[in-house]
Amino acid sequence: MLVLADNSSVSVVEPYMPVFFVSFVVTLCLTPLMRYLAIRYGVVDEPDGYRKIHVRPVAYLGGVATFLGWLAGILASTAIRPAVPDPSMITAAQVPPGIIFGAGTVMLFGLFDDVYGLAPRLKLLGQFLGAGLLYFLSVTRQGLIGPRIDLANMIVYPLVRHHLIMNIPTLLPHTYMSIASIFSAVVTVVVIMGACNALNLLDGMDGLCSGVTSIMSIGYLLLSVYLAAHGLSSVSITALNPARITISMALLGSVLGFLPFNFNPASIFMGDTGSMFLGFVCGAMILLFGNDGIFRWFLASVIIFGLPLLDTLLAIVRRKLAGRPIFSPDAGHFHHFLLKRGMSVKKAALFSYFIAIVFVGFAFVIVLIPTTMALALYMVLFAWLVIVAFKIGMVSWSPKSGAAMEMPSSAQARSVITAPPLASTASVDAAPAQSDKKPPDPPMQTRARTV
Repeated sequence: MLVLADNSSVSVVEPYMPVFFVSFVVTLCLTPLMRYLAIRYGVVDEPDGYRKIHVRPVAYLGGVATFLGWLAGILASTAIRPAVPDPSMITAAQVPPGIIFGAGTVMLFGLFDDVYGLAPRLKLLGQFLGAGLLYFLSVTRQGLIGPRIDLANMIVYPLVRHHLIMNIPTLLPHTYMSIASIFSAVVTVVVIMGACNALNLLDGMDGLCSGVTSIMSIGYLLLSVYLAAHGLSSVSITALNPARITISMALLGSVLGFLPFNFNPASIFMGDTGSMFLGFVCGAMILLFGNDGIFRWFLASVIIFGLPLLDTLLAIVRRKLAGRPIFSPDAGHFHHFLLKRGMSVKKAALFSYFIAIVFVGFAFVIVLIPTTMALALYMVLFAWLVIVAFKIGMVSWSPKSGAAMEMPSSAQARSVITAPPLASTASVDAAPAQSDKKPPDPPMQTRARTV
């Protein structure tokens, strides 16, 4: 957090404050409206009496307000003339169109799932299309619309510089361009789809996803300001600094505008509309930090996303060890673990915020040390976290651990109702069992999610 202490950092971030204010106010005003519309048209999460024990139906569509608030902040940025080290480059912040259209596409697929219920493969299709738009509608170093190759440069150039491989970009420029474009496309799809699904899995408890995302957006903002204020971005893409600051500032404003309505007891959920959208924007930020071609910045952005990433990776390991498909639902996520150990929903959410802050702190440690040391620290940190997860029981070798229970579709969990003003208890990501299953343990504060 010390990155904003000096005058240069303050002068960089100050012009973008209108982006935050616009996104915050728009989301704050639209969330009650979306809540009213969700109740009016029955887009709600129904209690089931045993896993989802909120007293009354809770509205969805909070993700629509979050997206519109973020979009309003992005549009407001067009009137800003950012402070950059080179006065000749003072122009309005140019957010790559692929990020805007990709985010809109992912949001619409999530909205259809919240309203009508979509098969998981269709949600994955929406994420894939969003990633494709991000890739093909990015702005190149020459200011043109087209695919980028920066993600490949980030890997290849350090290897060339240390004489570990021959200088392929110079010796075989056309071949390298083709291979690099394909590699960057694959990385873009993996990052975007991984981030969308990671935050979708994290959205299982009141205030968890929105609160953790607000902390991650602060991390992205601080990293963006740090690179801009200290002139550490590659000279050829210094113009990306305004875009990174704008996107993270708009993201921060939108999630903070939504969080008061979503914190326990939640009166509205963001649904897949919000969780997939937030995942897309976080994934886009990770990719934007890869545009510098400097691996340390990319690695730091991944560490900022550490909590949802680690939770998702542990879920995959847990399900594979149990001999189940990786997309099968279970009640073994990090927030489930906290609740089972006696934490209240509010305390579990606050503890998760603390863990997210720790990841942001580690990210800045990585930024301040050499790349090889950063990579070593990352590997040690990741290995320790995995070992701790096994030791405390989040992951078990037993095939009975975290046994999955079948869930109804999103559409089956909802019905058209007319209800008085909502009052709800908390919810967590879990799945109800069928009637022929073993009777469940005493119910936690939960709600169903589509994994």
